[in-house]
Amino acid sequence: MPHRTALPRAPILPGGPEPANLGTLPLLIERALARLRSISDPLCQYTYLAALRSRSPDVFYGLVGGNMKECTVRRVSLSSEAVKRGKRGLGTDRGDSGRAPRTTVGRKARSLRTSSHSCRLLPESLQTAGISLSNPAQPIIYTPIIGLACQNWSLIHPPPPSNDQTVRSLYLNYADLPNLGEIIKGLKTTMPHDQMEISVVTDGSRVLGLGDLGVGGMGISQGKLSLYVAAGGVNPKATLPIAIDFGTDNEKLLADPLYVGLRQRRLPDDKCEEFMDVFMREMHKEFPNMIIQFEDWHTTLAFPLLHKNRDIYPCFNDDIQGTGAVVLAGAIRAFALNGVPLKDQKILFFGAGSSGVGVAETIVKYFEHQGCTEQEAKDKFWLVDSKGLVAHNRGDKLPIHKQYLARAEPDAPKLRTLKEVVEHVKPTALLGLSTVGGTFTKEILQLMASYNKRPIVFALSNPVAQAECTFEEAVEGTDGRVLFAAGSPFDPVSYQGKRYEAGQGNNMYCFPPLGLGAILARVKSIPEDLIHACSLGLASSLSPDELERDLLYPDIERIREVSVQVAMQVIRKAQELEVDRNVDLRQLDDKQLEHYIRSKSYHPLIDAEEVRS
Repeated sequence: MPHRTALPRAPILPGGPEPANLGTLPLLIERALARLRSISDPLCQYTYLAALRSRSPDVFYGLVGGNMKECTVRRVSLSSEAVKRGKRGLGTDRGDSGRAPRTTVGRKARSLRTSSHSCRLLPESLQTAGISLSNPAQPIIYTPIIGLACQNWSLIHPPPPSNDQTVRSLYLNYADLPNLGEIIKGLKTTMPHDQMEISVVTDGSRVLGLGDLGVGGMGISQGKLSLYVAAGGVNPKATLPIAIDFGTDNEKLLADPLYVGLRQRRLPDDKCEEFMDVFMREMHKEFPNMIIQFEDWHTTLAFPLLHKNRDIYPCFNDDIQGTGAVVLAGAIRAFALNGVPLKDQKILFFGAGSSGVGVAETIVKYFEHQGCTEQEAKDKFWLVDSKGLVAHNRGDKLPIHKQYLARAEPDAPKLRTLKEVVEHVKPTALLGLSTVGGTFTKEILQLMASYNKRPIVFALSNPVAQAECTFEEAVEGTDGRVLFAAGSPFDPVSYQGKRYEAGQGNNMYCFPPLGLGAILARVKSIPEDLIHACSLGLASSLSPDELERDLLYPDIERIREVSVQVAMQVIRKAQELEVDRNVDLRQLDDKQLEHYIRSKSYHPLIDAEEVRS
């Protein structure tokens, strides 16, 4: 039996609505954790925690914050033997069409082996979300289980309370446009906190690698804000998840009488942009310090919304910029370890949707900061989409977001497959954001190993079933020499007597401290340099032990400490760029600023202790 730490005693409660020995907050957290661990069904675990968050936020965040690995990045044992793969074509292009990913003809569906007992929830949803019932160690409030929750949102969304009118989540649709100002103004009297600090806004049109899930995207907004609190210390009462219902092109949802969103086709982009123009203006008018994070918008809206608003309001897009920041941090570490000078790096991206291009552009800016000209930096990048190598001479009309990094050589080869492009480029780094599982084949991994002493392979697509390769495959395919990161967590691998640990390019290393720093500095905008400050802060946050283990990212158990350090970098950069409105912080030295950040960070156990004292 594990040793149980003695918990402080609470006074016996008198007669009333609660039992006498309810206990202190630590005991409530331990009791809730025991209940959580007694639940075997992944979606039931999620709904239990969602109800706990609504009823008792301090218990919820105490549980999650004290068990980050278990709740957010529990390792996924997904070996090549657990995945049945058929013949694969080039795959999909994440967000290429702006809607649900397209599957290339010839790629058989990737399926997971599940345990012998049947799933009480939709088994096809479990497989699509990358969840195996035989593997209980999977994250609960983050990918892949959050994807399952979004797919089943209409089944798990609770009926409205009969008396409580408090707004904890906000759903809007196009019909609200004439009254949008009044709706947003009214939030000040119906929310738990009259000054909202941060909101995650989605239209659910491209959730993870699962496509258009309509208002089911609310699960992502709520999940991301939970991580702002648990990993960054943001005040939970000052967060607002928002789902904007522009309709859906998901045929299953359109035909489902239980679907809680609008059963109508998704509106055209110009109507969506019209709505968002008013939304951003009215939201900033009522809550001028609120940070807006755009989340899971399809490509044809993601870039326009970001480019139109980023210089006017304090906002950013986590898929484009947050993913870029965390991948850049891992890439900085990998560049230092692979022994290739920065000027000689050659980086190949498989997947040219909003996330892939956003990450590539972030790394381009890093090369520029390191002394490259813009053209020299761009020349180090190759993109591959569902049609092959992205080049201006390919013969098709490239979407605007692909044009910046499309190969400009008049004689650029017209290569169709990923293998052909790898053989042509001989890259030092291969990064996947395609949402097509298994496309980094053994042959491609062996090619990477033949070109590099320490090949960089980042399989970043989520959820797990969409990862371009598993960690085990990457280690075996490169004879143990790979510098690997994934979008989902993987178990350590033993190979030829040595233990290898996978890096996880998890956005929650970056968006919580970015949000925390932006809130405390009261930024008026979030320039790209603030995103880079996150990357540099994260890349420099590894402990001596983590450096010795050749890790690309810090251990997740240290995320609150890492968030404080990264938030400091964000605030200092905001001051340097003069986008901060909390100018009093400029007078603080680093030690004082660190103390200020800690004093403003929410922590349920510390806060409860201060109340008792």
